[in-house]
Amino acid sequence: MRKLFLILLVLPLFSYSQFAESFSKLVADKEPKYSEYEQLFYEATEYIFNNPVDFKSSEFIRACKIIDFWKNKNTGINVPIFGRFYNSLEQKSNLRCFYMIAITNYILSEKINKNRVLECIKIDGQKYSEQDDVREVQLEGAKIFLKYISSGQNRLTLNREAKSFLKAFNRGKLEHSFFKE
Repeated sequence: MRKLFLILLVLPLFSYSQFAESFSKLVADKEPKYSEYEQLFYEATEYIFNNPVDFKSSEFIRACKIIDFWKNKNTGINVPIFGRFYNSLEQKSNLRCFYMIAITNYILSEKINKNRVLECIKIDGQKYSEQDDVREVQLEGAKIFLKYISSGQNRLTLNREAKSFLKAFNRGKLEHSFFKE
């Protein structure tokens, strides 16, 4: 059992080292289909949230490039990036991008690990920002993001407005603060 635990702990490290080769294949693919690269995309988001921000690390950069490759393409993943929390993040920093990656990470985790698809598609007769799936992915993405940013290793800072969300997260009251009008 102990050996299995060690293998499961070390296995992701091997996939991360494959980012260079995988990214090269992705870019060389003349008509890449997102479904064929979904696992790679998920692994790139996982890598980012399991490692400190390090723009000198080739693996960190490759993970970001994999995410960036799909950012403006039709992947079938709708990332609802709007609202008070999103607006509280400074436009000139990378924080909005990290939040978008956190939402994507949550959506992919649900799909890959739980076979649960969160579409975040506008439903007639409902306000998009009040749809259950939209609210869920925004809140859970914020939790991933805030947990990540609270690590001192990341050297990411929040402005005063965004820090109020971090305080609410640390007190276990993020949901109340997050959706407050």
